[in-house]
Amino acid sequence: MSIPAEFEKQFAKFPECLRKLVEAEIADGNSILEIRGGFPAAFCGDCLKLARQVAACRRESVGGVKFYERNNSDYFGEFTTENRHFFVLEPPNPPEPPPDMDAIREAMNARQRAADAELYAAQRAEAEAAVRAAQEREDDDPSEGRTGRVPKHSQHPSVRKSAGPSGPVARFAASMEGTMESWREGTGYDLALLKSATPEELESIEEMILSRPVEDWRDVEALAALDSPRARVALRKALKSSDHRVATAVAEYAPHLVSDAERTKVLVAALEGAEIYGGLTQALLDVEEYHPPEIVDALFRGLLKPNCENPVHFAAMLMFIHGKADSSFDWTHRPLFLRFKTEDRAERESVFRELCEKIGVDPERHLKAAGGKAAKGGKQGRSRRR
Repeated sequence: MSIPAEFEKQFAKFPECLRKLVEAEIADGNSILEIRGGFPAAFCGDCLKLARQVAACRRESVGGVKFYERNNSDYFGEFTTENRHFFVLEPPNPPEPPPDMDAIREAMNARQRAADAELYAAQRAEAEAAVRAAQEREDDDPSEGRTGRVPKHSQHPSVRKSAGPSGPVARFAASMEGTMESWREGTGYDLALLKSATPEELESIEEMILSRPVEDWRDVEALAALDSPRARVALRKALKSSDHRVATAVAEYAPHLVSDAERTKVLVAALEGAEIYGGLTQALLDVEEYHPPEIVDALFRGLLKPNCENPVHFAAMLMFIHGKADSSFDWTHRPLFLRFKTEDRAERESVFRELCEKIGVDPERHLKAAGGKAAKGGKQGRSRRR
């Protein structure tokens, strides 16, 4: 087989080593889909796309040919020369089958529930130790008239005001203690009890919640449901918590107490400092709907941050925010997102530029702010330069 007539003139401009590669492929039954200008070729060059991937024996850098396995949505591998003017491109791999999103969500929820269970187990052990210490002091004080331990649901002073073990306050206290199952399932406190509680019982429940630091989203949710003056003060204080899970929970459950500026500050802080199960997941869910320029800039900074642990999610969110993806993690672009998981600065900048081109954003402002190299001048390092 020979080069099709419609491609002969353009094909003749390619370097000899690339022409030999293509001719060998055509001899083995491969074919040319197109020859065009544009990325990744230089303005003075062209790209030739083959109909199928190159034979394994030729997929190497040899004889003047430079081979790179890219595995992105446009092409799988690229063959070029030292000056990177002309390219021979392989077709992209077939799209992966759609992921089982239910299974993925369940796995994420299971990890979150396990993390919650560990936290609440430690909190419960601390609370029980405090209760035992208080009971021992009461037992040692005859004026209290107590010679034995108090029932489990009567340990907190507010619970002792309840009408009995089946009263709303005692039942709410039981829901606060929780079980391993409720922690795994992400179940909050029994807020339905608040609808039937008397004002006195609501006051007791509020006192019970506020008797300890607000350290969990369940506390935030309950205080937001109570929405009393004391609860609002506690929520405003929790909004300034260094625990990203607590601060993002206030923004979620008590939005009427949070200004746009405060909401932005909380989300930016979570994007810059939270871990995936330490408030970042909730922050990303909020960013889907709320993304002023400060938040978008934080996502761009995260992509270029050397020790960022979640660049894949940031890249996916930027594609979604700029209208180039159908969801906040569009699996059709997954190969591009995964390329951000590299410690090579030049490679990170290369894929960053590619992302910016896809979403229509000038990368130079963000690269300059991050201390990156400008497009004009500057050594890119290793043979990644485009």
